[in-house]
Amino acid sequence: MSHSEHAVAANETIVRGHGRIRTMDPMRPLAEAMVVRGDRIVALGDVCELRDAAPRARLLEVAGTVLPGFIDAHVHTLIAGLERRRLTITDAASVAEVVERVRDWLEARPDLEWAVVGAHFHAEDLAEGRLPDRRDLDPVSGGTALYLDRRTHDAIVNTEALRRAGIDRFTPDPAGGTIEREDDGEATGVLIERPAADLVFSHIPAIDRDELHAALVEAQHHLHSLGITGAAEPGLSPLELSVYQEAWKRGTLTLRTMAMPLVDTAVPAREYLDGLGTVTGFGDETLRIGPLKVYVDGTGGFGTALLGREWPGSPGYHGTQVCSDETFQQLADHAAERGWSLAVHTVGDEAVRRVLECFERADRRHPIGRLRFSIMHAYLWPSPESMRLAARLGVVLSTQPAMQWRVAAGIADRFGAAAEGTAPLRDWVDAGVRLAGGSDGPDFPMSPLFGMWQARSRRVRGRDEALGPRQALGAAEVLRMWTVDAAYYCFADGERGRLAPGMLADWIEVDVDPVLATDEQLAAATVRRTVVGGREVYPA
Repeated sequence: MSHSEHAVAANETIVRGHGRIRTMDPMRPLAEAMVVRGDRIVALGDVCELRDAAPRARLLEVAGTVLPGFIDAHVHTLIAGLERRRLTITDAASVAEVVERVRDWLEARPDLEWAVVGAHFHAEDLAEGRLPDRRDLDPVSGGTALYLDRRTHDAIVNTEALRRAGIDRFTPDPAGGTIEREDDGEATGVLIERPAADLVFSHIPAIDRDELHAALVEAQHHLHSLGITGAAEPGLSPLELSVYQEAWKRGTLTLRTMAMPLVDTAVPAREYLDGLGTVTGFGDETLRIGPLKVYVDGTGGFGTALLGREWPGSPGYHGTQVCSDETFQQLADHAAERGWSLAVHTVGDEAVRRVLECFERADRRHPIGRLRFSIMHAYLWPSPESMRLAARLGVVLSTQPAMQWRVAAGIADRFGAAAEGTAPLRDWVDAGVRLAGGSDGPDFPMSPLFGMWQARSRRVRGRDEALGPRQALGAAEVLRMWTVDAAYYCFADGERGRLAPGMLADWIEVDVDPVLATDEQLAAATVRRTVVGGREVYPA
C-alpha cells in the first residue's frame, strides 16, 4: 500500500446507521451507510457495497438514526454564551422574586459598576400582573447601574442607570421607542423597543473581546449538544462580527455561522451600505456574511407588534413601528441594487404587509429572488395576500415555533379565540413559502427537536390543549425546516442540509427517527452525537 493509499484509508470512515440514515436527499431518502472522506461525504448505500468500495475505511457503528446536522436559522449565539455567565431570570412568579434574585446576585458582586441581567419573563407571568420598575430595583441595587435585558427589544433599568444615561422627564421619546413614564413625567425605568433601550445600553462598557470569544466557545458546545451544526446569528455589531472573524482565524469556530450585521437605520441607507465593505455571501463554509437584519416592529409577547387591529386595552394603539416606511424602502432599494439580502423583524400583520410591499417595489427595479430576502417571525395574523406575495417574490420565512410555545398563551389571554390563527405555519407552507426553522434562543428553548415537536403538536406553555391545531405541520415538513430549508436560508444549500455525495459531513445521531416518532417520543428524544466536517464535536 502506498503512502497516499494509507493517508486516504486513515481519513475514511464508513458510518453505519443501525436505526437508519435519513438523508433529506430526494435521490436517496434512506441509506444504511455512508462513506466520509475528510470533511465530505463521498458515497451512500448498503454497508456491504461500501465496504467493497472502501475496504480499508474505519467502520463506525451508530445505534440511533443519522440525520443531517440541524441548522438554527435564528439564534443569538453570543448572548446564549454570555447568559450562561450572567444572572438570567426566566421562571420568576412575582416581582418580589425578581427583585430578590437580583439582590442576591448583586450582594455576591458588590463592586459592579454595571450589571446586565437576562429578563425572560412577561407581566402575565408575575403575580402582580406588571413588570418591575426602578422603584422596585433601587432598594437592592445601591450604586450599581442595572439593565434588565428583555430579548434585546425592551429593557428595565434602575434610577442609577437612568441617571448615567441622562434620562429625565424632559428626555423625548426616540423615534420607534417609548420611555414609559409616571404621571409626573419621570421615567419608570421601563424602556419599550430597542431605540429606547439603546439610550441606556449605549452607555454600558463594551464587553471584553476575550470574554466574548469565551462565550462563543461555551455557547457552541451547548448548541452542538442539541444537534446544531450551523446557525444564523442576526443583529451583530462590528465588535461581535470581529469576534467571529477572530474565532475563524484561531480555528475555534466549530459552529458554521451565517453572520448577520444589524442595520443602523439612523444612518442614510446609501451611506450605511458604503461603509460595510463586504456583501451577503462573502466568506466560506465556516463563516459567511448573511443578510442585513432590520427591525420594523415590536413583539407579540410585549404587546408592541404592528397590527391592523388595536391592541386590547390600548384604544387607538396598533403597535410600534421602529423603522419608517420611507427609511425602509430606501434601504430595500439600495440593498437590492448592491447585492445585499435583507432579513426583517416583522411580527404583526401590518408590519408584514408593509415590508413585503417595499420588497415588491424594490424587486421592480432590481430583482430580489436570488438574494433570498426574508421576514422573521410574522406570527400575528399575516394575511393570505401577504403570503401569496411572499411566495411570488421568493421571500423566506424565518420562523421559531419555540417562541409560539412561550408567548401564545399570553396572546390568547388578550385576543381570545383569534389566537388560534397565530403562527399559521400550515398556511405559509400551503402558499408556497419556504420555512427556515429556528429558536430565537436563548430567550426560548433552543433544541430543534423541541421546535419540531411544537410545530407538530401546536402545544403552548400553560395550556392543556393544542392552540390552532389546523396550523400543525407534518413530521417530514418540520424536519425539512431545520435541514434543507435552513441551509437554503443560510446560502449553504449546495453544502449542507442533506447527506449526499459531495456535501459536507455534518451529521448527528438521534435516539429516534423524527419522521416516524410520535409527538410524545419526539418530545423525549435526545441527541447522542454531533459531527461537523467529519469531526465529532459532541460525543456520545
